[in-house]
Amino acid sequence: MLDQNIVRTGLKFGFFGALAGFIIILLLYFLGANPYGQLSWWGFLPIPVVIFWGISELKKQLAGNLGFLKALFAGFLIAFFIAILSALLLYIFGSLAGPEVLQDHVGEMKVLFGQTSAQALKDKVLTQETIDNTYKVIERTTLSDLVIDVLVKKFFIGLLTAIIGAIYFRK
Repeated sequence: MLDQNIVRTGLKFGFFGALAGFIIILLLYFLGANPYGQLSWWGFLPIPVVIFWGISELKKQLAGNLGFLKALFAGFLIAFFIAILSALLLYIFGSLAGPEVLQDHVGEMKVLFGQTSAQALKDKVLTQETIDNTYKVIERTTLSDLVIDVLVKKFFIGLLTAIIGAIYFRK
């Protein structure tokens, strides 16, 4: 099951996917946007593209002899390497960019939560205690929290895409 073509495909396209997502984060940063905020979801866009591209390339390498499990494993590896490398790149970026970028993000999250929490309190969806606790959690956000969040989200999105890609590219 552990074919060298599959592992090479996972590494190669995992690197491409992580790099493409990281370039989007850098663009956001240099354009003055919050690289950790809502716009950072654009960094997730390359995931399905790269996974489908990787599985397609693997099918060409294997002369069309790609079953569901091989395609799924290749997609899983691509998603795994995208998630790991993206988290690593984000940690390096956050360390080099400094704490100001993270503090700006925390401030933006507080403002966004403040805009919605007033209506939620009025509609009795949230209690004041829940709102206060949420503000405390937002205040304690660290770079490691963001890195783990990106790792989990990118892997989960990649895994779902890998399942779809495996079904599509099977024999």
